[in-house]
Amino acid sequence: MKTFCNVAMIVLSFFASSAGINAQNVKEKVCLSNTEQFSIKSKYVQGENYVIQVGLPSGYYSTQKSYPVLYVLDGDKSFGMTKEIADWLMWFSQFNNEIKDIIVVGISYGTGTDEWWNKRARDLTVGKDTIVGKEFMNAGGADNFIMFIQNEVFPEVNKNYRTVPDSSAICGISMGGLLSSYILFTQPQMFKEYLIIAPWLCWNNKIILKLETEYFNHHKELNKTVYLAYGTLDIKECVINPTDEFIKNIKMHNFNGLKFVPQIFEGETHVSVFSTALTTGLRTIFQP
Repeated sequence: MKTFCNVAMIVLSFFASSAGINAQNVKEKVCLSNTEQFSIKSKYVQGENYVIQVGLPSGYYSTQKSYPVLYVLDGDKSFGMTKEIADWLMWFSQFNNEIKDIIVVGISYGTGTDEWWNKRARDLTVGKDTIVGKEFMNAGGADNFIMFIQNEVFPEVNKNYRTVPDSSAICGISMGGLLSSYILFTQPQMFKEYLIIAPWLCWNNKIILKLETEYFNHHKELNKTVYLAYGTLDIKECVINPTDEFIKNIKMHNFNGLKFVPQIFEGETHVSVFSTALTTGLRTIFQP
């Protein structure tokens, strides 16, 4: 497994030397420390070639410890932020118990914004939506994407890194929050903890709320930790109103074994809430 940035630097240095350019004048890419990435060509999602980004805790190679894993959806946008915030919290834990050491894994496409936007709409949505998602003709691929995570991402990560497979968590914002909520109430065994931020719960006539009620009708126990957050400046129809209803229903059903931590952030928008909720969510689900 090669670190992308290291390969890029080697190639860049070679061409700079060949051209007689002073190495000090060559501008190099900024790279995140302790990160690697590799690709998986999926057989479950139309042959999609995913980029899997891995952020390791600073002491990974100096110990033989195994670590919990946080799987981050929308890795093209979210991996770097998540990895760096987690690094800060892990480092500061030597002074104040913030979070335990974790591995951060981003599931990404490695493509431009337009492609990423449409591919995530395919992978993170449950069924189609003719009202708020009518422009996404390829929507509704959540089940295939979940099989990709279960059967292709999990085995590869667990084979190549020292993980604690039964202590993994998922983090998703917006449609990623929709998918995380879908997994929670259809295949909760996939993850131990759930970090759900600004979920797009209006999707498909609020199907997630129906699935939560259906799950409760057959199960009274849910031994999970769930952190759920949104900002007061988010979109009322698509996030705030259905999420408030979602929170109300979960509290009313009072699942045995569930640690449910909902939080609302004043003055935060659909995007700005991410970093704030992420920090608090990490401290909630990865307590030392």
